[in-house]
Amino acid sequence: MKIAQTSHHYYPHSGGTETVVKTIVDGLASRNNTVHVYSDYDDLKQLKNEENVLYHGIKLKRIGKFRFPGSGYWKEIETTDCDILHVQGQRVWSSDYLYTHLDRIKSKKVFTAHGYYQLIYGGIFNSLYYGRFMPSFLNKFDRIICLTEEERRISERMFPKISDRLTVLPNPVDFNRIDGVSISDNVLEKYNLVKNNFFIHAGGLQRNKNIEFILEAMKGIRVPLVLCGNIPDRGYFEKIKAAADQMKVELRVLGSINEEELFSLMRSARFYLSGSIFEGFGISMVESSYLGTMVIANNAGIASELQEMGGLKIAINPEQMHELLESDMKIEDQDRLKKTLRKKFSRDEIIDRMIELYGELL
Repeated sequence: MKIAQTSHHYYPHSGGTETVVKTIVDGLASRNNTVHVYSDYDDLKQLKNEENVLYHGIKLKRIGKFRFPGSGYWKEIETTDCDILHVQGQRVWSSDYLYTHLDRIKSKKVFTAHGYYQLIYGGIFNSLYYGRFMPSFLNKFDRIICLTEEERRISERMFPKISDRLTVLPNPVDFNRIDGVSISDNVLEKYNLVKNNFFIHAGGLQRNKNIEFILEAMKGIRVPLVLCGNIPDRGYFEKIKAAADQMKVELRVLGSINEEELFSLMRSARFYLSGSIFEGFGISMVESSYLGTMVIANNAGIASELQEMGGLKIAINPEQMHELLESDMKIEDQDRLKKTLRKKFSRDEIIDRMIELYGELL
C-alpha cells in the first residue's frame, strides 16, 4: 500500500502530534508499506531540500514554512499516486491549505483532527471556522478518526452529517520503546531532585495546558513542580513564572529533554500533573501511568478512560487536586494496568487497526 501522511511539523521537531505521526509512519513502513511524509521546514531551513529515505522506505518532503505552504503542496502529494492520503491535525497550514484542493487528489482520504483546540476559546472566527467551513472540509474525507470516545461525541454533535464516517482509533504508544530506554536515577542528581519528592508535567507550554490550575493546587505544598517540554509561547511562560512566584510555588523548568531523562523523571516523580482544559489525547499521561506514576489531571483527552483503568484520578478544580496531592495515593495493580494499556494503545495493535481501516477504503 502507498500511503501519504501530512504533519504540520515532523521529526526532529518534538511535540505531541509530531511524536504520534512519527510512530504511525514508522509502524506503517515496517509492515512493507510505502510511506511518504509531507511537512514544513520552518526553523529547519537546512532541511528544505531533504528527500532522504529515512527508515524502512519512508520518504520525507518538506514544503514551505509553518504558516505558508508551498503553492505546489497538493501537486506534490498528487504526483506520488498514493492509495491513501491521511491528513493529520486541524487549524494548521498543512490541513487548511489542502482542504481547498482535496477534490483534485484521487487518493482515498482519511482525517485525524487531534482534537478541536480552538473551540475552547470561543469567538466569532472560531465559530465560523467550525460552524461554516469545517463541515464542508470534512465532507471530502472518506473516514474521520477520533482519538477518544469523547471526541467522537463532540464530532457527532458538531458535524451530524458525517457521523457515519466517524471511527474511534486512539493514538499509538510505543511501549517497547519505553521499555527499551535505560532509566537511571542519575538524572535526579543532575537536576538536583529527590525521588518521590517532586511533581512533573510534560508538554509544550501553551495556554491550553492551564498550568495555573496546577499552581493553584500546589499552594502551601513545598514540593517542586518540574516542567519538561518546549516553550512555543514565551508570553504564557512569563505569565506562569510570575504566577508561581506570587503563589510561592517552586518551578524547575527543564525545557526539552531526551526520552531517557524524561522517562526516568516520570518514574521517579510523586505524581504526574495535568491541568489541561484541552487534550486531543494526552500521550504523556499514558506514558507516566505505564511507568508506574499516578496521574492527577483535569478531565481532558484520555483522562476519563485512564481513570477507569486505575492509572489516573480526575480533579475538576484546584481544590480537589490539592487534596489528592497531599495523599499517599498510588497505582494499586501496576502489572494489570500495564497489560491493559498495552492491549488498548500499543503501537502494533493501533497500526494493525489503521491498516485494516485503510484497506476497507480500497
